[in-house]
Amino acid sequence: MTDARAWLSGRRPSPPEEVSDTLHVDAGNAPLHARLQAAAVRRLDESRSGARGAREDAFPLLAADALLTYACEAALESPDPDEALSSLMDMGDL
Repeated sequence: MTDARAWLSGRRPSPPEEVSDTLHVDAGNAPLHARLQAAAVRRLDESRSGARGAREDAFPLLAADALLTYACEAALESPDPDEALSSLMDMGDL
């Protein structure tokens, strides 16, 4: 399995400093694009809770956006990009 931290550190351009600290991806056996997607959904849920205030709640939303973008990049690098991208589009009821 691809190490998410190493893969993310190799992305260019690198994420903004304010967002990079929130890009936590679980280790596991799932493909990298699926782990990035799961991390994006967690950040989106965090943003939805909205308990801290408008500006502070923007950072989890920005992290979710970045993680989903990275999930798409990882999907394109996978052995079956069409299947990987299709799986990203099937996010269920968010």
